[in-house]
Amino acid sequence: MALVFHQHQPAGNFPSVFSEVTERAYAPLVAALYRHPEVKASLHFSGPLLDWLEANRPDVIGDLSDLVRRGQIELLSGGYYEPVLVGVPRRDGVGQIRALTDRVHAIFGQRPLGAWLTERVWEPHLPSLLAEAGIAYTVLDDEHFLRAGLKKDETGESYITEDQGLPVIVFPGSMKLRYLIPFRDVSATIKELRERHAAGARLVVYADDGEKFGAWPGTYQRVHKDGWLEQFFSALAQADFIQTATLEDAWIFQKPARRIYIPGGAYPEMSAWALDAAAARRLQQARHKLGEELESLVTAPLWRNFFAKYPESNALHKRMLIVSEELARRSILDSSMEVRQAQQNLWRAQGNDVYWHGVFGGIYFPHLRSDAYASLLKAERILSERRVAAGESRDYDVDGYDEYIFRGNAGAVFVHVQGGAIIEWDIYASATNLVDTLARRPEAEHEDLRRAEKAGKVLVGKAAEKETKSIHEAVRAKERGMSKLLEYDPARRGLFQDSFTVRKGEPVNLHAVYYTLTPQREARTVSLTLEPPARTLAATPGLGIRKDIRIADEGLAAGVRYRLRNDGDESIELSFTSASNLGLLGEHEALDVITVGTRKTTAGKPIEVRNVAEVQVHSESKHFDLTLAIDPPALVATKPIYAVTNSESGFERIYQQLEIAMTWNVTIEPDSHVDLEIRGTALGQMVEPEVMRPTARRRKATTPTGETPARQRR
Repeated sequence: MALVFHQHQPAGNFPSVFSEVTERAYAPLVAALYRHPEVKASLHFSGPLLDWLEANRPDVIGDLSDLVRRGQIELLSGGYYEPVLVGVPRRDGVGQIRALTDRVHAIFGQRPLGAWLTERVWEPHLPSLLAEAGIAYTVLDDEHFLRAGLKKDETGESYITEDQGLPVIVFPGSMKLRYLIPFRDVSATIKELRERHAAGARLVVYADDGEKFGAWPGTYQRVHKDGWLEQFFSALAQADFIQTATLEDAWIFQKPARRIYIPGGAYPEMSAWALDAAAARRLQQARHKLGEELESLVTAPLWRNFFAKYPESNALHKRMLIVSEELARRSILDSSMEVRQAQQNLWRAQGNDVYWHGVFGGIYFPHLRSDAYASLLKAERILSERRVAAGESRDYDVDGYDEYIFRGNAGAVFVHVQGGAIIEWDIYASATNLVDTLARRPEAEHEDLRRAEKAGKVLVGKAAEKETKSIHEAVRAKERGMSKLLEYDPARRGLFQDSFTVRKGEPVNLHAVYYTLTPQREARTVSLTLEPPARTLAATPGLGIRKDIRIADEGLAAGVRYRLRNDGDESIELSFTSASNLGLLGEHEALDVITVGTRKTTAGKPIEVRNVAEVQVHSESKHFDLTLAIDPPALVATKPIYAVTNSESGFERIYQQLEIAMTWNVTIEPDSHVDLEIRGTALGQMVEPEVMRPTARRRKATTPTGETPARQRR
């Protein structure tokens, strides 16, 4: 049996999370292995977590060094910042794997031959990428192998696959064991292993997250205080039909059964998460209808589908590709410290968590999105020093429509035809995207929440903490009645998004409507028009909308001028609203202050003020100041926007952005027009890039003492 434990924390996560999860899961797991020298295992630590442990928990690093020295564990490589390899350029994927391999070798004196594949996301071209990076083997879910036509009783072997003649060994990890360990009694796992042995399996692999051993709800009590892990390791050592092994042992001593070609996909839960709510339901229905023997043959959506599900993820990803391409060209002739630092920041921005959402994904977490954009913009700041400021029409996000992109020496502004809105405004000095936002949209998990609330089966508070079922099997929530908080947006949220109400009619929302985009001769101005008889304006005969977005000061200023025109025969009376959404880190940041006219508020406290000519936003958390000058003065309302999402701890509402809505009551006479204007000026406080991490020297392994039990944490 090969035990594989994967440990990861994203680079932008809170230090308190690193500390708590290490205390509750990582350190006790390593200590338990130390006390059981008869149990072999393969461990993977992502680069950010390894860096944190070396700086903050040298005792854990010392234990790992001892375990490596006595041949009990092997350490796996992988992408340094834990990217999904199919989502990053090949040069970056290979570079990140080599970087983590070098890091592990420098610290522990062992050069990994195997790699953890982020989220087990597989596509057929990966063998050649892994081989180029010096990787000989990796582990996938057994579901991958069933999709390739194998039967369940054939997943007790290793297999070889290749791309362009470059091979890699792939090990099937047991999905059933993932649900048994550590949520069922140890006897259930031993029974499963005994049945696999009787069926002829030569090798069984358990591969899953180390956070399950103390950090998931209810697991610290079960795994450590109640002694589950001790019982498990003792049972493995005592079973006469089980020999624990590292993946390296299996790679050396067991020949692969045969060659196999595995279709693209990830583990089953990920496949469902990558789809919108309706499609996810159909996928699950199809799998259920076919039954256990055939469900794996249902076509699994690719991980890339998250780029279709979340436009914000796609925009960040395509933005990353722009920086990667420019940095690759720059680095051909420039190997300076600055360029190498830019490379580190680019790699950091490629960390997988922020590009997707499931129980584990992090696109709903503003601090992770902020860190990804900050890392990208620190890299771009270096590239922008030699740039000639210019604007261009370009379909950078590959949605079939040209966007307008202006990039200067101080900032960048991206304008999208959907809603005629600014979807990205980058300030290089503070490494901030002012429009780092996320729309609220339906998720399949929301139906689980509604059903559980209706049945009275939502676990809240202490009941959620005590429940020992897997997070896939129980519905937890941070508060009651969360389904009442579910609201959805028609499109992604940006700056200068339009809506209007005629008299006392229903509001007409233009956020999802596609405008016509026309760059003007002056390279920093783009015009967007919505002309009659546009379907959305049909109820208001004669109304036409033109908005000119102008960018100035090398990207530090951006404003909009609306011209509302009446080509009809009767006057038009309406309330016109321009809403702008700003990405702040949280609603409880006391030093993030919004000044509306003469009144001040914070992101979490809604405010409404009449006859406002200026709004100022000072963000200490994201290091910028933004001034919005309004002409003529308008009614201004601010409010926080929350999304309801699921995580390891259960459902919770998470602050996403601050909405600032400016509303004018206007009357437009026939053959006349009304002009409305908002001028935005931003200033960023310089945020220096992080100092490059020097390569650690190889540690001298310490000799284990007889006081092994004293190493257990807590």
